Amino acid sequence: MDKEIKFEKILVPTDGSKFARKALSHAIKIGKRFGSKIHVITVVDPEEFPPGMLLGLLQKDKLLQESIAKFMAAVKTQARREVLAEAAICKSEGVEASYDILSGKPVEMILKYANGKKIDLIVIGSQGLRGLNKLKILGSVSRKVSELAPCAVMIVH
Repeated sequence: MDKEIKFEKILVPTDGSKFARKALSHAIKIGKRFGSKIHVITVVDPEEFPPGMLLGLLQKDKLLQESIAKFMAAVKTQARREVLAEAAICKSEGVEASYDILSGKPVEMILKYANGKKIDLIVIGSQGLRGLNKLKILGSVSRKVSELAPCAVMIVH
């Protein structure tokens, strides 16, 4: 217990929800105190399509594939705007920040990123937004991340 706790690298997964914004705010406060670098990431799940597109997957034709590609490009463009804005908030508060957009299953990608970057603390919102209509899920991502993370996890309500 002699070892001082240091949070040199803080990961903040974001999805644009109010809980993610609160998590970023907490991470910035911690980052200021410890001189941490904040890593802001968002995960785009290519299997998460609007309900109408799911029906179309039964008959994969060229038009459908083009529509899916356009949809994913739009999602990634929006995700880039969000993480850039959040990294800018960190920097405006005097905290070093980087950002990344990952593609895959959110829990898997958050954990993979945390392991790869040797993250000391994950600060994540208790609930997030999923899908085209931004339907609430019951915090399944934050819960699973807290169970499997290689580091400390702070869940922000």
